[in-house]
Amino acid sequence: MDSTFIKNIIKRLGGRSIFLIGMMGCGKSHTGPKIAEILEYKFIDLDNVIEKIAKKSIDNIFSQDGETIFRDLETQCLKEAIKLPSLVISTGGGIIEKSQNWGILRQGIIVWIKLEKQTALERLRGEIDKRPLIKGKNIDQIYTQIFNSRKELYSQADIKIDVFRQSVEEVAQEIIFEINKKINT
Repeated sequence: MDSTFIKNIIKRLGGRSIFLIGMMGCGKSHTGPKIAEILEYKFIDLDNVIEKIAKKSIDNIFSQDGETIFRDLETQCLKEAIKLPSLVISTGGGIIEKSQNWGILRQGIIVWIKLEKQTALERLRGEIDKRPLIKGKNIDQIYTQIFNSRKELYSQADIKIDVFRQSVEEVAQEIIFEINKKINT
């Protein structure tokens, strides 16, 4: 990507953060660092921050404390993250379910990474033990159920990127091109 093009985007962003939303396994945590690198931003994976604060894994938070406690921690971390400029923030898939989170997300640019279902399921099959919402369940059925309950919320993002088999680099570049379009309108 041309450095002048990138510098213009950075200038027009003015420190506004970029929030990556989407279903588990869509690639937010892998794509985010690449976007941050290109835009000279910092990257934060909200799930990692939650684990550090709670001093336990997401899976343990869900099993020991429950999803409500996890969602409260998620909102607290989101409130702190928005105080810092120039971040690319990978969020948990369910962050969009809490209406108060939208007020925070709207302060930045929200990018929905929409991964084709079969690819998502392939990725998630190897991570079932780390994913409390699908652990011990029919992965195809629960994924479809969760997606259907969230898709209307996801569709409220500023930008939607459909991902099939693109590389992380290709997805990051596509997101940056779409951000450029968004901030130029």
